[in-house]
Amino acid sequence: MNKYKKINNFIISAFFCFFLTCCAIKERLESKRMPTLVDKPAELLWQDAEKFFKQKNYIQASASFEEIDKQHPYSKLAKKAQIMAAYSYYLNNDYKNSIFSIDRFLSLYPADKKVAYMLYLKGLCHYEQINEINLDQEPSNEAKKAYAELLIRFPNSKYAKDVKKKILLINDQLAAQEINIGRYYQKRNRHLAAIERFKVIVDKYNTTAQTPEALYRLTQSYLSLGITEEAKKSTAVLAYNYKKSNWYKLSYDLLKKYGHEINDKKG
Repeated sequence: MNKYKKINNFIISAFFCFFLTCCAIKERLESKRMPTLVDKPAELLWQDAEKFFKQKNYIQASASFEEIDKQHPYSKLAKKAQIMAAYSYYLNNDYKNSIFSIDRFLSLYPADKKVAYMLYLKGLCHYEQINEINLDQEPSNEAKKAYAELLIRFPNSKYAKDVKKKILLINDQLAAQEINIGRYYQKRNRHLAAIERFKVIVDKYNTTAQTPEALYRLTQSYLSLGITEEAKKSTAVLAYNYKKSNWYKLSYDLLKKYGHEINDKKG
């Protein structure tokens, strides 16, 4: 009796599984017969994106511009939509997505007439993330890289003047960080490490406001290490370029304190 009961249960289970399988197959066949959704025309998507943009709803605007590129990558509006998506992200302070959109545009259209603008926008995305001098300066370096490429490729573009000003400010920021680190090493009598930092300013950022201080601090560290001739050279450069600065006076007096003088006299 138990034997027949087991067979009966097996038949019921098998039938149930077969029934479920048939239902699943039927559902799949019916889904295949369903009409495919038609993409929204690029022009209508553009109208939606423009509406959101004018309302300053940059989250929806960027999403709508992106949708044009996704649904209609070969349309006349696709390229323009990529530019506007990047700009919308930027206006919403979504720098990461803006940079991603810019890089995609640059890879797809490396010779397009809008490349200069996109490089400028990429620089702005990094520039507006620049941190305090005691924090990571990657945004400063990345902004400078984008701006440098812009100036090399498009030296006469309408962005060149502003870019040159921003590069000067970026260099000042980077030099300030080097000064800050150099001072840190000096306070701990790590003069060789300090010298390396100050020399970066003199060699790479010599048009910045930090250069006179860097030369003075080079004089300090060289004298602390007993490297008199290099200390004299640093003060001589100060005398030639920044004779009216207080840093020159401090450097000159420091040399005298150590019993040394340079050929140039104060006057």
